[in-house]
Amino acid sequence: MDTNNNNATRTRPRWFGPALIALVLLLVAVAGWTIRNLTTDESQAQTPEAPAASTAPSQGAVEAAAPASGEDFAWDCQAQLSTDTSSVADEAPEVQDWVAAGYSVVPSSPEFGGCERRDSGLRVGFAHSEAGALMAAATYAMALDPSLSEEAAEDVEVAMVEGPNRDQIEEKAQRIRDGLEQGDDGTTTASSTLLGYSQLNYTDEVASYQLVYSFPSGNGLEQKALAQADLVWEDGDWKLDPASGTKMMTADLHQGQPYIEWGPKV
Repeated sequence: MDTNNNNATRTRPRWFGPALIALVLLLVAVAGWTIRNLTTDESQAQTPEAPAASTAPSQGAVEAAAPASGEDFAWDCQAQLSTDTSSVADEAPEVQDWVAAGYSVVPSSPEFGGCERRDSGLRVGFAHSEAGALMAAATYAMALDPSLSEEAAEDVEVAMVEGPNRDQIEEKAQRIRDGLEQGDDGTTTASSTLLGYSQLNYTDEVASYQLVYSFPSGNGLEQKALAQADLVWEDGDWKLDPASGTKMMTADLHQGQPYIEWGPKV
């Protein structure tokens, strides 16, 4: 028994004990290294990275980023109007309201104008677009008349193109207000209704429209008339270009010309 035990002890490799100790030490070292790395990673995950230092943008960069209006408008409210450049040559613009002004009603829209109401009741301040020009034409046809009052006389400077025709119209309006000349009583205009329009011309600088109106004739029947409104984009708004020194617009009977339906009853 003793002999056998001694033989068994001698068959165990001499490096087993030191190797086992080394293995234990290695495992302890690996475990410690792993724990240290896990702790470090967790600490880094919980600590947010410091944001990179930011520098304030230069004044030039701010100006470059800010959108430019591209327009020098006559009225502050025009900056809020639509910049849609859709054509109205074939389709009428939508109008939110038709409001009383002058002899009848005129279109009013938060998209196209007129966004500025004068003391006389005239609305000015229109979008620089086809819809804005059309709105201005329909407004001036019914509500621009400097012979009505002193407040209406002041509208000429903001709603009519400067020139000799405007000067003559102002002089005539002054004579009417002073009772030195008989003016139109506006009965026919007040009883007319806008039926539609046709666009004759449009560029960014000038526009021309024929407005179609119905009005009662002497025999009790309805007739149609054409009023041509020529406009110019001047000093940041659409202004009426008078037909002559005595007439703001030309008018004629409607002869069946096609037109786009548009008005307070459409």
